[in-house]
Amino acid sequence: MAKASEKFHGAENYNCAQAVLKFMDEQASVSSELINEFKQFGGGRAPDGVCGALYAASHILKDGKITGELAELFELKAGSKRCQEIKAAGRLSCAGCVDLAADFCSEKLKG
Repeated sequence: MAKASEKFHGAENYNCAQAVLKFMDEQASVSSELINEFKQFGGGRAPDGVCGALYAASHILKDGKITGELAELFELKAGSKRCQEIKAAGRLSCAGCVDLAADFCSEKLKG
């Protein structure tokens, strides 16, 4: 089974946010323009320093309750929602964050 983390720093050199969007393309019809736009949100540069993978998945999901569940999952698995705090905690790698966000998003979109 393919993993979103395979897109992270792969052939296209996508950051965490872009990797989630690219992985979700088939399920959510993500435009290449949006993927390019999200280049600015990797490496802790999403609003409030939020993990780019979390930010991208939240953008696709759009539902406040569901995105809240994803944020709680990040707190539980990674120790935070913020990139720098996640890295400092060392509980989940960037690739792990990409897979966590994309897998959650994929499951929620399947319904």
